Amino acid sequence: VLKRTAELLRHPPETLSVIMMHLGNGASMCAVRNGQGVDTTMGLTPLEGLVMGTRSGDVDPGVLNFLATQLNYSPAQIDHLLNKQSGLLGLCGMSDMRSINAAIEAGDGGGEL
Repeated sequence: VLKRTAELLRHPPETLSVIMMHLGNGASMCAVRNGQGVDTTMGLTPLEGLVMGTRSGDVDPGVLNFLATQLNYSPAQIDHLLNKQSGLLGLCGMSDMRSINAAIEAGDGGGEL
């Protein structure tokens, strides 16, 4: 992505200081200083970081204990919830931004966060 950005801006990659974003069904950001990545929203797994289509993004670590002790979720159920039933899907019932935008344009309040 940095190489293509450099081409479009007609600058050598090593001179660029930018914030690059991937906003698809997954989402991430990377801060680049002088052509080198210096920070990213990604962690150990793709779950960490920004809210995504079905992934929660960052959550309060206390949620894990709450789900296990108060709602009797197993580790597998917690993993499924955070990776497959959260994010935009959990917030508004749709995981695809195109569908969310179409719902908003159609006056469907369910598409608004």
